[in-house]
Amino acid sequence: MSIKDVKNTHKRVKTNVITGFLGVGKTTAIQALLANKPQNERWAVLINEFGAVGLDKAVLAHNTESNQGLIIKEVAGGCMCCTAGLPMSVALNQLLRDVRPDRLFIEPSGLGHPKEVLAILSSSYYQSWLDLRATLTLVDARSFT
Repeated sequence: MSIKDVKNTHKRVKTNVITGFLGVGKTTAIQALLANKPQNERWAVLINEFGAVGLDKAVLAHNTESNQGLIIKEVAGGCMCCTAGLPMSVALNQLLRDVRPDRLFIEPSGLGHPKEVLAILSSSYYQSWLDLRATLTLVDARSFT
């Protein structure tokens, strides 16, 4: 079944993008959000790992292993919006087609460009699929002293 086949039988997925520099706490923030997931909902997290090792996915999977209805998908190997633009779209299409989540969190790499990610997500292709909600940008308050 292709994503086009599912298009008429879906509701728009509530989607939040969570951005910030490397090490600012994006994964920790997502963990806190996942702790409040209603049991009857399916949630998905799309993570962009800049490096070859998917640490964020491993941390989320380990700390939420009892959380049924949660799917974590990773886009590795570069910035989600640039070199990994096509893999991001493929991963996102797979989530929308196969999982049909009620809520989606997208965590670009700390090196990514949120504007470019949002441009992809708000494109005409995804407008009928995604209900883009707030973009959360996390900062390290210690850097403002």
